[in-house]
Amino acid sequence: MLFLSVESSVSLSARPLPCISRVSSWSIHSGRYRYDHSKYSKTCSRLNAAANDENDSSNEEENINLDPSSSMEELQNQPSQPASPKSTTSSSSSEKPQASKRKMLSFAIPALGIFLCNPLLSNIDNAFVGKTVGTQGLAALSPATICTDQMLYLFSFLGRATTGLVSRAYKYDDETGQGDKQAAREAASSPLSVALIAGVIVTTIYAFFTQQMLSAINIAPSLRAPAASYIRWRGAIAWAAMAQNVILNILLASRDAITPLKIVLLAAVVNVVGDALCCVWPLQMGCGGAAAATAFATLFSSFFMIRSLKRKELLPRLKIPTKQQLLGLLEFTGPLLAITLTRLLGAINMQRAASRLGVNHLAAYQMSINIMFLFMLFGEPLSQLSQTQLPALVDDKTKPRGPLIQATLKSILTLGAMTAVAMGGIAALLLRFGSGLFSSDAAVQQLANGVAPSLFLAVATGIFTVAVDGSMLASRDFGFMLFQGTLSLLVQWKLLLSPWCSSVSAVFATFTLRLGTYALFAVIRVALGRGPLGKALRRRNMDDVMINGDEINGASSAAAA
Repeated sequence: MLFLSVESSVSLSARPLPCISRVSSWSIHSGRYRYDHSKYSKTCSRLNAAANDENDSSNEEENINLDPSSSMEELQNQPSQPASPKSTTSSSSSEKPQASKRKMLSFAIPALGIFLCNPLLSNIDNAFVGKTVGTQGLAALSPATICTDQMLYLFSFLGRATTGLVSRAYKYDDETGQGDKQAAREAASSPLSVALIAGVIVTTIYAFFTQQMLSAINIAPSLRAPAASYIRWRGAIAWAAMAQNVILNILLASRDAITPLKIVLLAAVVNVVGDALCCVWPLQMGCGGAAAATAFATLFSSFFMIRSLKRKELLPRLKIPTKQQLLGLLEFTGPLLAITLTRLLGAINMQRAASRLGVNHLAAYQMSINIMFLFMLFGEPLSQLSQTQLPALVDDKTKPRGPLIQATLKSILTLGAMTAVAMGGIAALLLRFGSGLFSSDAAVQQLANGVAPSLFLAVATGIFTVAVDGSMLASRDFGFMLFQGTLSLLVQWKLLLSPWCSSVSAVFATFTLRLGTYALFAVIRVALGRGPLGKALRRRNMDDVMINGDEINGASSAAAA
């Protein structure tokens, strides 16, 4: 396959059209193929429109007149003009910025601060609870966060669907820095309305069924009271947390990472002050105090994000989605819900395996898993980059976007690999030498220190996999994601139940295996040209461009006479 650089791209009017020359030679010289006028007419009309669009930028170029009524000889004999430097420069200059690492970092670094905030606050909660309540309180946070953070993660598909829907509707213009606000509001209306409705239902479940949830995951009776206190406080504002997830993704889909970063950082300060007041002095509420501080900070940040959307004219109207809107949303949410379920079940299985090892092991696991989730989020901005930049390129079947997609993927995965190694090392060092920040129990600290090597591999693999996963989401390759996710989940579940899984390090090793195999097979799939993203990469010249589902070089030919 011929690999063309972005700089070498030229306009349609600057070179002979391969479909015309091929059809002419087949019709005139070999006589083996007959001319299908209706299909050829349709192809020429589409190509003529594309040529005219590109010729608007340069009046000096001579247009190729693709008249469907013209004879094949006339079309073949039309003179072709040399490539216009102006056209080439315009094409490369408009596409280069999308693959620029500097431009990616200008979005990724603020987005990183947003994604790091919640797990950072979870670690602060751990530190306050571990120091004020002790090992029992720290161990109680493990099932409590499974029932809150992980259950809310079950609805993260709404945020991911919002990114895909809004970014496609908004159609951000790099030159103007603006997009279609009306279309973005309409696209965001359904996921935001569904998030609020689902959030009210989840809040009701937390209010009446918290004890049943803890019993279902076999929590020790001594841990149930502090865990239930934490869950009820967090569950009371589940509706706000789910709506905030959608609102945040609306802002990110509009390429604005600075505004939500400012809001999230301010909410983090509020949360830390609340932890001090509710856990240390004067209230001393223990696990419930940490949850109360987080709940207030969530309401605080949600209010300011809504105000920001209103100022940017992106605040959608709340309404009951129509059947058509629900079907459009389900195109994303149906597969994403199933995929999210497999990942949630993996986290639950890990927590249950750690709980079988004893209270000290569970406390060490809770400390380690929070550090892992904190550092894994360094890959989330790279996933967001894929989800905001790749959809328009993958969906565009009228131009050879393969080189630009390849450049974008290369930049994202290179940044992902470097980030994975660096953050994996920092996470391992933090656990190895900083366990005393989270617990005063020497036995728990010793267990956590031994997990550091496994944590390095888990974080490094996780960050790279998150970056790869973003490209799969951007191309909507849901079938592969669900199949591979289910297969790796079953393998991990089998290992967690085996006698081999007798330590916290072994629990993290199963996580590394699950994510590592997913990333490996995803990269192989794209490299082989399989799936939507792999097929888009193969569109490297006009011969490979698709028109109405048919390749140009195939659209102009018909069956043998």
